[in-house]
Amino acid sequence: MKRVCDSNVAAIALAAITLSTGVSSARGDEPRQQNWTARLRGAIAQALARNPELTSMEARIEAARRRVSQAASLPDPELELGVKDVPVASPSLSRSDFTMEMVSAKQRLPAPGKLPAQQRAAQAELDALGSEHARHVAEIAADVADAFFALVSLDSRIEIVETSRRRLSEAAVSARERYRVGKGAQADVLRADLEKTTLDDRLANLRAERRSQAARFNTLQFLPAGTPVAPSVTGPAFPIDDRRAASEEDLFRQASEESPAIAAAQAQLRGAAERLELARVERRPDWTLTGYYARRERFEDLAGATASFNLPWFHPRRLSDRRAEAEAEVSAARATLSAVRNDLSREIEIAYADLEKNREQARLYRDSILPQAEINYRAAREAYAVGSIDFLTYIRAATDLDTYQAESVERGTGIGRALAMLQKASGLPLIEGSPAPGGEHVEK
Repeated sequence: MKRVCDSNVAAIALAAITLSTGVSSARGDEPRQQNWTARLRGAIAQALARNPELTSMEARIEAARRRVSQAASLPDPELELGVKDVPVASPSLSRSDFTMEMVSAKQRLPAPGKLPAQQRAAQAELDALGSEHARHVAEIAADVADAFFALVSLDSRIEIVETSRRRLSEAAVSARERYRVGKGAQADVLRADLEKTTLDDRLANLRAERRSQAARFNTLQFLPAGTPVAPSVTGPAFPIDDRRAASEEDLFRQASEESPAIAAAQAQLRGAAERLELARVERRPDWTLTGYYARRERFEDLAGATASFNLPWFHPRRLSDRRAEAEAEVSAARATLSAVRNDLSREIEIAYADLEKNREQARLYRDSILPQAEINYRAAREAYAVGSIDFLTYIRAATDLDTYQAESVERGTGIGRALAMLQKASGLPLIEGSPAPGGEHVEK
C-alpha cells in the first residue's frame, strides 16, 4: 500500500520532535531527527513483535487460510465392509446362494454451486481477518506514537520549568542583593520565593504525569511499567515545515479505498452474500454414488452401482427460514459497512481538524508569539537590572515566556499526536515506523 500524506510525515520529522533549546542549524537537526526516528521505529517494532493479540490474530488468519482449501473439497468418501444374508439358524458363508462378503464405496457430490460458494465464503472470512489484523497493527503503532509524542512534550515542558526555576533563582539572588543595598523591596524577595515554590509544584506534577506516560509507553511494548525511559530530545524552539498535508478529501478518498476497517466490513458483506447464495442453492439435491463388490463362496461374484439424492424441498419451512436468515445477515453486513464509512468520515474530520489547528498554531508560535515573548523578556530583564521596572513586571515577562514556550511545545508535539489519531482513524500507515498492511509482525 502506498503511503499517504508524505508531507505529514515530513512535517512531524521537522516539527514535532526535533526540538532544541534554541534555533538549531540544519546540520544539528539531522542527528536529532535520526535519534527520535530510530527510537520511535524501535518502539513500534517491539510493540508489534511482542503483542499477544497480534500473535493470536495471525494464528487465526493461518487457520482461516487452511479452511479456504477445505471448503472446496468434496466430502470424504465412505468405505463399507460387511457380510450379507448369512443364515441365522446355522451360520455359513457357503450354504446359501444369497450369502456374500461385500465391500462398497460411497461418494457424496454436493449440488452444483455449493462448493464454490463455500470457498468464496471462506475466502471472505480470511480477507476480513486479514483486514482486522492490519487495522489492529495500525492502531497499536498509533498508540505507541501517541505515547512517544506525549513523553516528548512532557520532557520539553519539564526542561522549560527547570530552566525557569534556575532563572528565578538568579532573580531571587538579584532581588536580595537589591534589597540589601536598599534599592529593592522585601516583597520582591518573597515574590521570587513564591514563584520558585509554584514552579516546584508544577515540576512535581509534570514528573508524575511523565511517570504515567512512561508506564503507558512501556506497557504498549510489553515491558515492565517501571522500566526507565530515557528523556527525549527536548526544547521549546523548533522549525516548522510549511508544506501542507494532503487535503482532507484526498485522505478520505484513499482511506475509503484502502482502509482496513472498510475492507473488513466489505469482506464480511461478501461472506454474508455467499452464505445467502448457499441458502439459495440449498434447494438443489446432493447426489450420492455407491458402488459395491460381493464375493460368494461357491457361486459367482456380484457387483453393482447405485445413485441416490436427498430431497431438500421436503422441508420447505427450513429452506425458507434459512434463506431469510441469510438475507438478514446481508442486510446487517450492509448496514455495518455504511456505519463504518460514516465513522471513518467523522474520525478523519476530527483528527484532521486537530492536525491543522496544531500546524497553524505551531507556525504562529514560531513566527510571532515566541519571538515577541523572548524580546519582551530580554527587555524586561535589562530594564529591571537598571531599575526602570519593578520586580513583578519582570517576573510576569519571564512567566509569559515560559508559558508560551510550553504551549509551543504542545502544538509541535500535537502535530504528531494528531497524525497518530489520523492513522488510528483511517488505518493507513502515516506514522514513521508503521508497517504497511500484510506480512507477519510478531515473534515466533
